[in-house]
Amino acid sequence: MKTTPPLFNKQKLVLACCAALSATGHSTVFAQEETSEKELEVISVVGHKITEFEQQNDGGALGKRAIKDTPFSVDVISLEDMEIRQVNTLNSLFSREASVSVDGSAYSSFGDTIRVRGLPLDYTQSFKVNGMSINSFSGELPYEAFEQVTLIKGATGFMYGMAAPGGIVNYVTKRATSDALSANVGWRSDSVFSGHIDASTRFGNEDAYGLRVNLVKEDGDTYLDDGGIDRETASIALDAALTDNLLWTVDVIYSDRLVENSWNRFTVSMDNAEPLPDTVDGSRNLAVPGTYDGYTNMIAITGLEWNIDDNWQLKLDYDYSKNETSWIKSLNYLLNSDGDLSILTYEQYFDVDYDQIQGVLTGSFSTGAIEHNIVAGAAFQEASTYRNDGGEYGRIVTRNYATNNLYEQADVPTYVPTLQKDLALAWVDTQRSVFISDFIALNNEWELLIGIRSNEIEHEVSEYFSSSQDDYEDTAMSPTYALMYKPSASTTYYASYVESFEGQTSAVGEEYANANELLEPLESSQYELGVKTSGEGWSLSAAVFEIEQGATLVTEENYLIQEGVTLYQGIEFSGAYEITQNLSIYGDAMFLDAEYDKTTSNQGNDVAGAPDQQFTLQTNYNVEAIPGLTLNLGGKFHGEAALNAANAWEVPSYTLIYGGVSYATQIDNHAVTLIGSVDNLLDEEYWAVGDSYGGGNLRIGEPRTVALKVKVDF
Repeated sequence: MKTTPPLFNKQKLVLACCAALSATGHSTVFAQEETSEKELEVISVVGHKITEFEQQNDGGALGKRAIKDTPFSVDVISLEDMEIRQVNTLNSLFSREASVSVDGSAYSSFGDTIRVRGLPLDYTQSFKVNGMSINSFSGELPYEAFEQVTLIKGATGFMYGMAAPGGIVNYVTKRATSDALSANVGWRSDSVFSGHIDASTRFGNEDAYGLRVNLVKEDGDTYLDDGGIDRETASIALDAALTDNLLWTVDVIYSDRLVENSWNRFTVSMDNAEPLPDTVDGSRNLAVPGTYDGYTNMIAITGLEWNIDDNWQLKLDYDYSKNETSWIKSLNYLLNSDGDLSILTYEQYFDVDYDQIQGVLTGSFSTGAIEHNIVAGAAFQEASTYRNDGGEYGRIVTRNYATNNLYEQADVPTYVPTLQKDLALAWVDTQRSVFISDFIALNNEWELLIGIRSNEIEHEVSEYFSSSQDDYEDTAMSPTYALMYKPSASTTYYASYVESFEGQTSAVGEEYANANELLEPLESSQYELGVKTSGEGWSLSAAVFEIEQGATLVTEENYLIQEGVTLYQGIEFSGAYEITQNLSIYGDAMFLDAEYDKTTSNQGNDVAGAPDQQFTLQTNYNVEAIPGLTLNLGGKFHGEAALNAANAWEVPSYTLIYGGVSYATQIDNHAVTLIGSVDNLLDEEYWAVGDSYGGGNLRIGEPRTVALKVKVDF
């Protein structure tokens, strides 16, 4: 039974979407490539990696540029990639990216973020949809609504404003193609069933108008013991060419996701001399009966794009997003190597509303032999956080609720909710910024980037929270500089520098002694040298980087504080190669040295949660004897990582193997694709880091999971 209140009448939404589906009329085959009797669709993730350097990327204040012309490290996850791997979580989305670590599992009870190059992203600023900010506290967005996901690694303060320096994840929504209708049904371990309808149509004079609708239902028992999920998603994407030079777009995404009997990481509270306990099966569920995580999200974005002339373009976007959260959580504290646990529960209900408006002017002009490519703009963003006005700071905490054990689970009493869901305004975060950049083409080979963004933040606390937080205002400048050398059309060398400023947009988490306290904004700087090159059937990129960020540490008294800096130095490699017409390979590698510096404690220690190295390798094989059949096999090596800032424990390395198969055929003149995938093929048991603030949080690794899907294009 659902306990999260809807944002609006879901029945009306479903009826509206069904009406949109009925308007698609007769349809043709819907796929990334046209499918016919003689030519079957073959999904090749590696092939996409080889050609991705030519793709356009929305780099915020950098404007839209090909990835090869962007002086930063960028990864693109395509629709084909997400489909063949049946991506459903942040963990599966980035499981093939060596520079990415994930702090949460598929059904954990926090909307955990990810770490890029060892640095944690910020759920309030690091995630975008079509370049616009959203609140991603729920962690999981409905991947069925997106055409691709782009990851810009490292500090992006100039490009997108205030954000954590690990990087930016930008989700790009699907757009209408031709008249088409696709449907699929799926099954996932343990017994989660899903259905998905994807409909597209173009209409009007010269197909000036486009509409795309996605509807999803997912329900069943997860791989966690006694765990369950219930999710509904609806998305609508509209584009309209109002004139030859004016394009209007609208995107609306609604998602309601409830995870029952979910559990999260546990805090290692043992004596430093004790070793970590032995691993346990990934289906082990430490949740208190009755716990749940409910997230209701709505994202609405509309934009106007005006091509003023051949050289200049003006773009105006407005974004409204709403994240409504209701949960009952159980926090486990590991007391010793024998696996004894002390359990704390807390109940909370809150809501975050986002409003953002942004205007961007892009254009080019020449001064003599030098060409200038200008991007200038301004943005305003306001996030209003509402908390429950009952309990302490809008939550009810029960310490020493029960005891349990990792290996011999006890009968823990079911939690009975008592919190009244009455919201009151807690605080408002406002950001204002103006920015300008110039890509200066000195000649055919050399290009210089100069950019600067002025940021202003304001944190206003309501009377409800005035006893625990203070108002805050600050300003910061985020410059960036880059030099690019292009000896040929297929190769770019670059050197870049960027500064980043983290806005004061979130309070200390509930698991710390100073919960809800606001910490000072952190400043970061990044140096990067890199190369991107490609040829017929291959591509290669490499980057050397150094990032310095203010350090966030956990004291022995469990206070989250800021002191000194964290220094991240590393090197990344990524390459794809078509060995034969039917066999291709893709690999990723990161080597990282991360340590605390200029601190009174933990000086020189490894940064908690940052792996020393990670590797991925994936192969794709198109079986020539069976047209339409594609096999893929790969794995990811996760390097050792310190569990806490004191380096009392080290999480051992582990390797996860994955595989998949897809088969495309024709049945009754309809394209049918069968997809199967398996993660953690060898069902390895492992520990994984549960956070990266040095708090000593550990999580149980996910077990072997299997997913099957049948897709039909009508």
